[in-house]
Amino acid sequence: MSLLMYFHILAGIVGVLSGFAVLPLKKGSAIHRLLGKTFLISMLCLGFSGAIVAWIRDIPLSFLNGLLISYLVLTAYQVIKSANHQVTAKDWLLSGFGVGILLGYGYYIGLLISSGEAQLGGFDVGTYSFFALVTGGALLGDVRYLLVGGLAGKARLIRHLWRMLLPLFMATAAVFLGQAKLFPIALQQSGLLFVPVLTVLLALAYWLYRSRQMPQSLTKEFGQS
Repeated sequence: MSLLMYFHILAGIVGVLSGFAVLPLKKGSAIHRLLGKTFLISMLCLGFSGAIVAWIRDIPLSFLNGLLISYLVLTAYQVIKSANHQVTAKDWLLSGFGVGILLGYGYYIGLLISSGEAQLGGFDVGTYSFFALVTGGALLGDVRYLLVGGLAGKARLIRHLWRMLLPLFMATAAVFLGQAKLFPIALQQSGLLFVPVLTVLLALAYWLYRSRQMPQSLTKEFGQS
């Protein structure tokens, strides 16, 4: 268990550092691709190891959130590596994975409501419901993706960006806010721990805006890189 925790922490550190390093880089560049793959692998390690740790410790929300992180980065990678207007068996499998996660949130929400308890594993029904809504929104995107037979251009890039940056936001919030007690008291009281979290949100808004304004030729080049 200790080794798994160390692995989980290391994956989180690498994921957050590589994620922040990617933010200012030119999209599609060689260094962007290298750091992007580093981020992908580290976030998968973070998500799945976190899910295992949470299952052992009986923390249902963290278990599902670990799976959610893995689902988001895998679908983000899949869309950018697929050809334009192409849907494969992997897309269907990943969507099924997402449905399973949503059902998990639904199960625990129902359990909380029926039990009358204020919390389950340290989290209330509102927190479970929030992440269920996030998962549901992602699955609605999957439905559209599957029905239209894949995406191209800006729509494809947007799907990739937000599904990469949301896990970075979750990991950053977990480190700087969820584990705030590990930082010096002065730093906790200064409010500076919110800065990395807000930085990711601003980066998400910025890159989504940029991708909508980007010429179609550049989005095509990014997708082929």
